[in-house]
Amino acid sequence: MEAKYKKDQKVKIIAVTDRQGKPKYAHNQRYVGEKGVILDSFHLGNFHILYYKDHLPHDAYIYKIRLHNSQTVVTVAEDELEPCNYLSL
Repeated sequence: MEAKYKKDQKVKIIAVTDRQGKPKYAHNQRYVGEKGVILDSFHLGNFHILYYKDHLPHDAYIYKIRLHNSQTVVTVAEDELEPCNYLSL
């Protein structure tokens, strides 16, 4: 499986809910609506980490995002992202 997003691509962090309607990634709720640039992507493989192991398959990707106008870097799952055009940043 290939990563859906590429390095330097502009993206927006979106809310994702589970089947019960609760935030799927509660640790990232404060970043919902933020825009940023992809710094890198990682294939989970055997590195299932605490926040993602119950929500993502082993072949999923996670991304390091630098938030727009900030030095803040966050890690998000692929389904927490949507493409964002340059003019909306």
